[in-house]
Amino acid sequence: MASRTVADHAISLQAPKPEQYSSIPNSIIQPTREDASRTLFPAPLSNGSNGDGNSYNDLKRRKLSPDVYEASSSMPIVPAPPHPSYPTPLTTPSPVLPAPIPTSALLYHFALSAHRSSHLHLQQAFIPTSISADPNAGSPLLPFHQSVGGGVGQKLFFHDREAANKALGLQLLALDLLKAGLADSGLSDRERVAYGLEFGVVGLKVYSGYQALSGHQHGKGKGKATEPRLIVDLGRLMDDLQDTVAQSYFVAQRQSSLSYMRLQLEILNARLAFLRGKFNLGKRMVQQALSLNRDNPSHRYALYLLYLEFIEIAAPAEFLSVIDELLIVQLASFIKTRSLFVHRRWELVPSALSDLAASIAWTNDRPNEELLAGTTDERTWRCSIIVHHLLLRTLWEGRIGNDEAAKMTMKRIYVIMDLTADRGVFDALRASGGLLKPLVIQITPPNITFILTYLTTVVSRRDFTGTTKACRNLMHSKVMREKENFARADDMWDTGFSPSHGLAQAIALQQQVMSIRGEVMLEQVLALMARSAFQEAHKLLLEAIDHFQSHDLFHPLSPHLCLLFAQHAHYLGIDTLAVRYYRACKALINEGSELSLIAEIGQLGAENQLFKLLDDPKRQDVVNALADKCKMSTSAMFTAAGHFLASLTDSNRVHSKKQLSTAYEISGKANNNVLRLLIFAFTTSTHHYGNRERMFRQLETGRDIARLLGGKDRPDGVGQTILGLWFAYRLKEFNRQEGYQDGVTVARESIAAHLNRLTETKKMAQVVAMRVSNVK
Repeated sequence: MASRTVADHAISLQAPKPEQYSSIPNSIIQPTREDASRTLFPAPLSNGSNGDGNSYNDLKRRKLSPDVYEASSSMPIVPAPPHPSYPTPLTTPSPVLPAPIPTSALLYHFALSAHRSSHLHLQQAFIPTSISADPNAGSPLLPFHQSVGGGVGQKLFFHDREAANKALGLQLLALDLLKAGLADSGLSDRERVAYGLEFGVVGLKVYSGYQALSGHQHGKGKGKATEPRLIVDLGRLMDDLQDTVAQSYFVAQRQSSLSYMRLQLEILNARLAFLRGKFNLGKRMVQQALSLNRDNPSHRYALYLLYLEFIEIAAPAEFLSVIDELLIVQLASFIKTRSLFVHRRWELVPSALSDLAASIAWTNDRPNEELLAGTTDERTWRCSIIVHHLLLRTLWEGRIGNDEAAKMTMKRIYVIMDLTADRGVFDALRASGGLLKPLVIQITPPNITFILTYLTTVVSRRDFTGTTKACRNLMHSKVMREKENFARADDMWDTGFSPSHGLAQAIALQQQVMSIRGEVMLEQVLALMARSAFQEAHKLLLEAIDHFQSHDLFHPLSPHLCLLFAQHAHYLGIDTLAVRYYRACKALINEGSELSLIAEIGQLGAENQLFKLLDDPKRQDVVNALADKCKMSTSAMFTAAGHFLASLTDSNRVHSKKQLSTAYEISGKANNNVLRLLIFAFTTSTHHYGNRERMFRQLETGRDIARLLGGKDRPDGVGQTILGLWFAYRLKEFNRQEGYQDGVTVARESIAAHLNRLTETKKMAQVVAMRVSNVK
């Protein structure tokens, strides 16, 4: 906070400058501040002054003489004419005006109203305009949440392209009203602290929301849904936030009756330090606050959560020592484990997973009914943290190649998710966006937990075999994408935001969902290529580009996209294009990472550098270096690939066979059928294991696996084209040598079918190459 502390600020507040933070179109917020001063906030009726500044008390009163109505002795008395008698009329009392509402109270009230009204636009800002809200879609549409308390109105959801700007504009209006109120020198200490606290809360929402909205919009391509209409001076806003929060905190320290607001301002002060990139300062402020509030567990919760919110980005290696608050221990353990996954600290993951399991008391034989014990909040938190723990464990088991353990863990996750859905454990969270007490954090909403579960299933167990309906990678992707463009009541979209949320949270949640959708598309492309469905894979790659452009996802996912384009061109035999994409992929990622190893090995293959390695010692050294890096990985796929590469460069047949046997065992345990096919093809060409009967079984197994990779649904039975053709040729030769004429005939038919498919693939390669040349 620019080396300024709370004690450096004076108690008195300066009048605000006349400039505003932003220029807000009249179509979004009306009236303006000048209009509001004329219409919303009338001048007090009893302030003792007129419009010209002259006091009303200066006017002289006209007094009546007591003799006015007395008869004069010089005038004759005229008797009054007779008149009929009427009842005495009732006297009407003079109107008494109510006491005027102070201007400061009006300003504060209208600021709160504007702040709360901004929450009504967050749902519409969250759901992209590409999602259909057609009532004739055949599915129950989600309701439009018109209240922040979870109440559902009868009005159906509708798209509003200006929802984000409206939410931000209302919060800016609230800031203007609050700043005008802070300029009042007659505010009491309580009023000044309340104003400062609300100014800090709304100001932080504006700061983060404008950053998210600007980055979201500026990164968009042709899929823009909202044009930027607001200009906010973030530097000046942050300076005002720091001054106002610090001064309010200084005032609140002087009165014990303001301790609740003082604690909230204390958290805001530390958050401002984190947002300004001063992580060490924010950390010291949190630690100092923890030492001064040892008997306030709820405030300690909030301080811990603030620190954990920024620790993954700012200092992934540092974690506070927390031993006395159970929920915080569980949350800290989970965030630590997730951070290890994010930062690829694979050597620390097993111990972190064990610590997390111990903190949540999880064992594989724990009955599911125990998860539903306790209050609603306890059940919700317990089920959520256990599901996330199991998702991380599944990813780890899939990475180390323990496919059976990953399979059993995924089954347990689906059982728990179905049980929570049947018992309505997560129903209360749907209208609040996953906000949970007493931690007051946003846990993953149940609909997003479901799509995370689908994505984990696809990533941890990449099984590309079977029919289209049975292939897991295709089936789960199809289930997720079938209704993803419809705004349904029970679909993946969360439909409510609490007052704790802001525009930044709505945009971030939308980006998370869109990122998951993008990753699912990439996994589906990988499955289609492994099953030789190159036409469908190329079409989906182009759809992925449009999706990434529309939702600003190129930065996190572009390396994977380049790698898939390279592998697609490599499959089609367009080697020059494949090399270009492999190099682009390596340029976007860190050298020495696992993804760079895949790109490096792929580039060597596209450049024909893996052919006849024993004849070139220099290429042997390059491949051996890559093999050693792969074998050092904790990933079963890389370890198996490292042993396979080492077998290609080892001139000692015995050692080469051992390397190949190790690769086969690892790939078999991990259920990596593509690598198993490569190993079968290599063993039946270079290394002959056992007798002729064993070789025949290997050839048949390879042929069957190649057919399972997409051939079960095709009339010609062709699955993996190249390897299937290889096994067909080898079976033809083997049957000819053994004198099996029927086997020779079947093999010839298989060769013809594979050659026809290969011809179609070459035609597609020509079309793709022509498109690329036209783009150049």
